[in-house]
Amino acid sequence: MVNLSRISKTVVLAAIPLVAGLYWLLAHAAIASLDDQPVGYVSAVDMNNYDLSSGASVAYRGDFFRGNWDGDLVAHNIATSGATSLKWQARDLLATQAWDTGRKIFTMNGTTGVPFTWNATPTATTLSATQQTALGGDPQGRYLLEFTRGNSQYEGTSFRPRLSKLGDIIHSRPYYVKHSSTVERVYVGANDGMLHAFDAADGKEVFAYIPSMLIPKLSQYAVNPYVNHKYGVDGLLSVADFTNSGSAMKLLAGGMGAGAKGLFALDITNPTPAAETAAAAAALAKWEITEASTDFGNLGHVYGAPQIVKLNNGKQVVLVPNGINSINGNASLFVVDAVLGTLLAEVSADSSGPDNGLTGIAAADLNGDGTVDYVYGGDLKGNLWKFNFSTTSYPTAATALFTPTAATARPIMAAPAISAHPSGGVLVNFGTGKLLETADLTTTTNEYLYGVWDSAKATGTTFSEPVLTTALTSATPALTYRVASKVTVDYAKGAKGWRITLAGGERLVGGDTLVDSGRFVITTTVPDSASTNYGAWLLEVDALTGSGPANPFFDLNADGKIDQAGTTDKVPSTDASGAAISVAPAGKFLGTGVWSQPVLAKVNNTFDLAYFNFNPNNPLPPSPLTTTTTTTTTTATDPGVSGGHFDFDIYYNVCNPLSSSYRSSCTNTHVHQYDDKYNVVGVNMLNASLAAFNLINAIPPSTTNFKLLIANQKLSPAAQLTIGPVTKAVWAWPVSPDGFIADTAGGAAVKFNRATVGKLILSLPLNAFSNREWIPGSGDVRAGLIPTQTGCVHANQGAWGTGTGPWMNGALTLQIVQFSTNGVAVELNQDLDVTMGYRLKKDTASQANQLAQYTMFWHHGNKFCYGDAGWTQTPPPETSSATAMTPATGSADPTGNFATSNSGNLSGGSTSGSTTSTTYNGVAAYVVLTYDAALDQYTRTTKAKSDNAVLKTEIFRDDPSVQIKTADKQLGSTVRRGRMSWQEIVR
Repeated sequence: MVNLSRISKTVVLAAIPLVAGLYWLLAHAAIASLDDQPVGYVSAVDMNNYDLSSGASVAYRGDFFRGNWDGDLVAHNIATSGATSLKWQARDLLATQAWDTGRKIFTMNGTTGVPFTWNATPTATTLSATQQTALGGDPQGRYLLEFTRGNSQYEGTSFRPRLSKLGDIIHSRPYYVKHSSTVERVYVGANDGMLHAFDAADGKEVFAYIPSMLIPKLSQYAVNPYVNHKYGVDGLLSVADFTNSGSAMKLLAGGMGAGAKGLFALDITNPTPAAETAAAAAALAKWEITEASTDFGNLGHVYGAPQIVKLNNGKQVVLVPNGINSINGNASLFVVDAVLGTLLAEVSADSSGPDNGLTGIAAADLNGDGTVDYVYGGDLKGNLWKFNFSTTSYPTAATALFTPTAATARPIMAAPAISAHPSGGVLVNFGTGKLLETADLTTTTNEYLYGVWDSAKATGTTFSEPVLTTALTSATPALTYRVASKVTVDYAKGAKGWRITLAGGERLVGGDTLVDSGRFVITTTVPDSASTNYGAWLLEVDALTGSGPANPFFDLNADGKIDQAGTTDKVPSTDASGAAISVAPAGKFLGTGVWSQPVLAKVNNTFDLAYFNFNPNNPLPPSPLTTTTTTTTTTATDPGVSGGHFDFDIYYNVCNPLSSSYRSSCTNTHVHQYDDKYNVVGVNMLNASLAAFNLINAIPPSTTNFKLLIANQKLSPAAQLTIGPVTKAVWAWPVSPDGFIADTAGGAAVKFNRATVGKLILSLPLNAFSNREWIPGSGDVRAGLIPTQTGCVHANQGAWGTGTGPWMNGALTLQIVQFSTNGVAVELNQDLDVTMGYRLKKDTASQANQLAQYTMFWHHGNKFCYGDAGWTQTPPPETSSATAMTPATGSADPTGNFATSNSGNLSGGSTSGSTTSTTYNGVAAYVVLTYDAALDQYTRTTKAKSDNAVLKTEIFRDDPSVQIKTADKQLGSTVRRGRMSWQEIVR
């Protein structure tokens, strides 16, 4: 909140909303998948002191390495001159803390805080049984919990390898809090699913908190390989002091941003939990809110910082914009009791929906009494809303302060900046633009910056329109600046304000904006692929008119003074007649990469410096390895899939995995050379060429509900599973925490039945029997379908009895189980290896849940079973043929290359088998990525497979010492506060 009687500043909340994932078999009219949000900007830095003349200023910034999504929190000492030097890096210090005894990690079980530890017998003061099931049950859920805490034992097998135990920090801004003269903390959210609290002095983690709504999602941060980045605690934070029942309380509240639809609040009055106990957890965790909470059905993804404020009715509340992709797509403001987390009011802005949402908000105290009078916020449709809290009653609805035309309607993502207008009322500055989905990277529509006057005197409806142009300095190399034309905004005659049209592709996408020294100060983004001018601009235009300055305020030549009369601090331009002139710039091109919004720090009584968090956002360069495919062609008749054949089985009624003859313990139908006999590339299990494979045989009632489990997909990576209209590689299907096929990774298991599933097909591409890297980036070269022998599959060799080998001797397995089956009956197919899938446990009670099971494998002529000496994952192709069979009437097995086409059979002629090798300069090789904390650099080493000899070494650095950036010194007059939120002004 801004106290306008004391200082003309802004309240700023970043607001980058996104949407939920794809719903099962339903194209929801949402903006995008939130986890697919491009990295278009990073969070701003925070400082312990914005007056650099103190000599004790430290800046804190979040960091990430896009090569493998490592994260960091970095502290920089700032000298009185403004120069920076590295103080500490949290990732290095966290690596020294023991994952089990050296960290204190908490979460919430229902309404109470609990330690994030595993308990064999869950209680009310531990993780609940439901939460442990959501993690995956014992043992896989326990392994995931330990991985989340930092245990590296299972990295590279079950879970992805990490070079930092701290997740990437992208949009969550660090929040510095001085608890006492000796206790300082920095709080920040990370995309490992945690809110982290670090000691500001030495960078050690003091504690961490996992919002419980992220527990089902934790497995997504552990996927190996970690190809699809996921967001966690990605929202902004607020901290405020107030009195609770006569006692002082310091409350931290945060949104989840892209991570989830949720809010959380922590009591950080005690910033140092004594131990990882139930009592400490209960004292810390205050409340959580999700869209399932009572009265919060309109809650979406909240990116704006919740504002902890006092209202005119005496209530201490948290004001929360409802966010993006709520169930109804409305825009509203939640008023939440700060202590209890209950809803006091929901104030509607746009109740019509769909696909709207209130983004960032700014609160203002107009009379200086310490209570909020008005709240301003924008929405996805481009409306600017005003909420009236000036009385003791809650407003019934918001008022539209600005509504765009259809032609200029653009999303407002960042919170508006508020300042006092010299003619009375309030000036609201804001901008438009979004960067929420991949398609936004290439959009080149025009976005806008605005100054809108909130006053009864503002009777006009049109805007004055300054124009931005680019100017280059005469220096070598030339620097790129912006010039803004001068316009008149006649407020005396009721003018509404001004509007600037940004260059195509340029936009204001997120982070804190502010008005300082009468200037609207922002960073605008031009995303990669949207323009050749990819990067960011610092813009500082007159807040009242949008015009450029009459006199310079940037020290362009760094001589320690602003040249008002001469041209040394001006840039070349032209006047209306085309004559050359020199003018004061209104902005500067910052460079490529991704940048934060600026914060301003006082250097001396004359100058300020703008500081930025910066990240080059460079992906890890391509591997130096060369992939070569050698094709062997023979002439033969080979219907179905070329270079081999597959066998197919169905099993139903209750099978006995403890028997050495699994096939004989239940109903089984087996077909040798299925693809050759029917000239197909897969099996439609609802309408197969051989009717005995139809699922109706095992499940006669069409309305019987079931779930699906996949096992051994790592060993058959070319195979694809089609469910309804969706086809994915068997290894790419998302699963629930307990292993069932889900609509999104970590989501709930999907309910199927024969009446509604539509399609259920296992299929192969025509080249499935070739040897290649089927899973991109895995380095795993193998045949696309496992080679083994029929007898070994039918005997469940390796897994029957007390065996620990893969299920059904590694054959690709699809288990269809009763919908009532829970995670207690399911286990990892291979201990510690999630890439091998999940299956029912071998005990009788678990097996009773099975309705049917299908297996598919390459019955190779080399006669080796999986696990035998001599077995190979890269066998040679073979020519196969079989007597053609007549398909069942109306059968719908896929034909041709199902991966790309549903037409064209291969019924003879040339049969090709391919072998893929990965080499470096002709030598079979692999690569290893390591991190050196002392040098803060990544090293990628290419090694020979034969003897591990080093063939090539590459070094990559995202140097923290240069990733806090400054622009030119500029005129300033007051001590800067940087954050400019209500709680900062009063703290």
